[in-house]
Amino acid sequence: MAENNALITLKNKENEKSNILIELKQVLGMEKLPRKIECYDISNLSGQFMVASMCVLKDGELKKNLSRKFKIKTVISQDDPKCMQEVIERRLKHSLENPNGGFGTLPDLIFVDGGINQIKAAKRASLKYELSIPIYGMIKNDKHQTRALIDENKREIKLSDELMKAITNFQDCVHNTAIEYH
Repeated sequence: MAENNALITLKNKENEKSNILIELKQVLGMEKLPRKIECYDISNLSGQFMVASMCVLKDGELKKNLSRKFKIKTVISQDDPKCMQEVIERRLKHSLENPNGGFGTLPDLIFVDGGINQIKAAKRASLKYELSIPIYGMIKNDKHQTRALIDENKREIKLSDELMKAITNFQDCVHNTAIEYH
């Protein structure tokens, strides 16, 4: 009976992951299931020591071993969008030049912690390499809680409670990874 209960629990968890990806595909109008999603955040200490982080959701599961930390190399002042562009350019270039390297394949979808300016910066990075990866921003409310996804046209995407919970966990993970890097 314990083995049967464990199998049922495992199946339910797998269904949750699959349902989240299916819903995400539908609400974002994507052609294929977003099996690899990357999320980025920029962090600094009082405008100095700019760093970034990347977390990966693969097949609906957070993969901590695929998380990456970046030291900002080209941006001197506090400019989150420029930092975002630098980091995503570096990441994409790495996979294009070395697809079997540490970053692996390109993502199916990118989330950035921030609004329209971060989305535009990430888009510039992907267009530099002539890629058309869908990019969305994760925006927060006045209490610093994730409230929605936003596209490059400032359109907020309606999400179910389950999907919002998963995206909030993803955003918290990338934020914590950046903070821990300091």
